[in-house]
Amino acid sequence: MKVFFFIATLLLLSTDLFSQNEKGIFRKDFYEDNFKITIENNEVDFFSGGISVTDLKKNKEVFTAKDFYTRYNWDTLIDLNNDGSKEFILDLGTGVNMYNYNMYLIFDLTRDEIEPLEIHNAELEANVDEIPKIVSYVRLSPAVMGAGYSFSLRYEDGKLVLETDPDESKVLKSLVPTGEDDLDLINQYEDGLDECAEDSQISIYYEAYITQQKIVGNEKKGWEFFDKYYKCKNKKEMKAGLKKIVNDNYSFMTNSNNYKLSSTNY
Repeated sequence: MKVFFFIATLLLLSTDLFSQNEKGIFRKDFYEDNFKITIENNEVDFFSGGISVTDLKKNKEVFTAKDFYTRYNWDTLIDLNNDGSKEFILDLGTGVNMYNYNMYLIFDLTRDEIEPLEIHNAELEANVDEIPKIVSYVRLSPAVMGAGYSFSLRYEDGKLVLETDPDESKVLKSLVPTGEDDLDLINQYEDGLDECAEDSQISIYYEAYITQQKIVGNEKKGWEFFDKYYKCKNKKEMKAGLKKIVNDNYSFMTNSNNYKLSSTNY
């Protein structure tokens, strides 16, 4: 499965101050509108990073969260919903985990409550559609098998919303799978291993392909692929299990609450 990511070419850096002392503590301050956003992490420790947001008008800390990221990557200001005001995005590294390698934090500082949105394994698609989109890639275990799926989100009314119509989104349309790469991976697996063995992990490829087809609105085609190429005797049981997994995957993506980063105190 080939997924093409269009990386934003222009990163508008905020006015900031940053420092790193002899103990490896990295700190950076961002000043946006009437807010000060501070990030700080120990560059020699995993998941030591914290964040705080201060309302400068009220001289009050309005958001804080601790010990949830590993490093700072970059930041940008961009109007995600074309309403004339720009959202602030922080790209933060999560560590050495190949399944969860980065996160975006999205701040809309025009809203009454400052509660950033969080999306993992994220890429910004800024120059494809009329409004920017954020694509997330889910890498399935084990990662060495190369199976996964991607979905596209748009920012709307303070929420991240799953895109479902490829005819209305070039970004989502670029995620439509052909099946060729998936079939190649399946054939390679079958050439080297017994796909019907008790410990077979061949189902990972079908999960990835069917989930991807469901994301782009063509789940039926995903199951046709399964019916055509899955050859083991447990086909009925495997299909039932995959249906639950695929539905669970999709339910997670569609639940906007899953993209909230909760504050530890207000």
